[in-house]
Amino acid sequence: MGWGAPAATGTPLNDSRCTLESEGIALRDSSGDDWRWSAPRPTGTAWTFRTAGNAGVWSWDDGAPDPRLLLPVRRPRSGALSRHIPVRAFSMTTGAHIALESGLEHDLLRLLDRDGDASWLVPQPCRVEWPLDGRTKGHVPDLLTADRAGAVTVWDVKSPDRAHSPAFAAVAELSSDACREVGWAYRVFTGLTPVHRHNLLWLHGHRHNPAGNPHLEAEVLQECASGAVLGAVLGASSPERRAVVWHHVWTGKIRVDLSQPLTAATLVVA
Repeated sequence: MGWGAPAATGTPLNDSRCTLESEGIALRDSSGDDWRWSAPRPTGTAWTFRTAGNAGVWSWDDGAPDPRLLLPVRRPRSGALSRHIPVRAFSMTTGAHIALESGLEHDLLRLLDRDGDASWLVPQPCRVEWPLDGRTKGHVPDLLTADRAGAVTVWDVKSPDRAHSPAFAAVAELSSDACREVGWAYRVFTGLTPVHRHNLLWLHGHRHNPAGNPHLEAEVLQECASGAVLGAVLGASSPERRAVVWHHVWTGKIRVDLSQPLTAATLVVA
């Protein structure tokens, strides 16, 4: 253990899956020059994780912890003066409900749940601490994700105004360096464009695969294979067929540009 001390016709489509840096999604990469912080780099970073059988500072000598074994290190809370409202949301990635600290985190969850490469996620996954100015500075990131290749990304979720504050910029810089040291990525999510967010909210209701005739899926995908418009695909379809169409827009088998409003003229490609 690693425990230490306690394309089709027309304009090419954007991929409707979780492309993150595309379609107006506001992200910051940990390698950007605007993250540079003038203070000296601290040493002695400590990572605290929690599992069903243990909790404490992790020793990286034995490698990284298994993300699937991690539990949140704290529970989301809010009070009368809080600027956020906790959310208990179902994750298609984990197949279980998870506790999130805000609606903005729920937006990120909806985005990541559609990402075919995401294999696991953990809210409030760890506490990272650094010695700084004679004191210990600690921070709990909002989310940790692992992809199918095993790559791990640590996420902070902040509104645009808070993401650009000097106080958070310092924390983000420290978090970025800490992640880089252990071979993990670090990202800051500041929200979606209104159109993209509303499209995801609509598709979220179609995330479950509708029970029915499996021939409908083949029929719909064949119709979209060479490119079509959404109005023609939905047309006078039965409710069962429309459910199949919307579900596969959610899965990404039918691709649309979610940065634009979904209309009858929207181009779709399977």
